[in-house]
Amino acid sequence: MKLIASGALVFALVGAFGYFSDVRVAEMAAAPGEEMTASQKEAVSEYTLTGVGLNDICRVRHAPGPEKTQLDLDGSCARLMPSLVEARIWEEREDGTVAFVSATGEALVEFYPGDGAAYESLRPGSPLLSMYPGN
Repeated sequence: MKLIASGALVFALVGAFGYFSDVRVAEMAAAPGEEMTASQKEAVSEYTLTGVGLNDICRVRHAPGPEKTQLDLDGSCARLMPSLVEARIWEEREDGTVAFVSATGEALVEFYPGDGAAYESLRPGSPLLSMYPGN
């Protein structure tokens, strides 16, 4: 009986993984009433941004590209760090770091590849932020 229950649990978890795949995330990132093309579904990356010691989280979306791409942050990001309201560009650098850049070119937050998280904030020193893939 325990084997059947364990098998059912594994089956349910595998099914849930398909539900929360990147394609589903891309569909949710589309504007309401707007259909996404196949290339758009593959081109959207979504992260969850959290702050150490903070209860808020926010969603970060960008279309992966060669260096700089448009950045889309949800409204709750300002609660983590007020200056994120100005972030417009996701900038990937040659050393593997990522920066959220304002329209004026100012790097508001800089991240490095994390250990356990996809990225962890380097600058500014406070609040410490972590980005995890998916939602």
